[in-house]
Amino acid sequence: TEFTFNTHKLQSTLYALLIHKNYNIPVYKGYICYVRSKNILKEIVYSNKDFENAKSTIIEIFDIILKGCFPKRTKYPNRCIDCSYRNICTQI
Repeated sequence: TEFTFNTHKLQSTLYALLIHKNYNIPVYKGYICYVRSKNILKEIVYSNKDFENAKSTIIEIFDIILKGCFPKRTKYPNRCIDCSYRNICTQI
């Protein structure tokens, strides 16, 4: 694959946050291996914005769980195809 999927980058960033929290060691980069694409290895260098985005995502998840506040629908309908909220989205 030519690019890194945003969901994979987010997941990797969340792992970095866990490592930092549990071991008190800063994490500056991570790696993703795309095995279906001939084992392409992608390096991800984390920025402060990546960590802020990951923390914001955690807050959104807790809002969904605790308050029942569902995420806003994207302005691009094709992105909703694999969304687990598409059948209950209030903005359809």
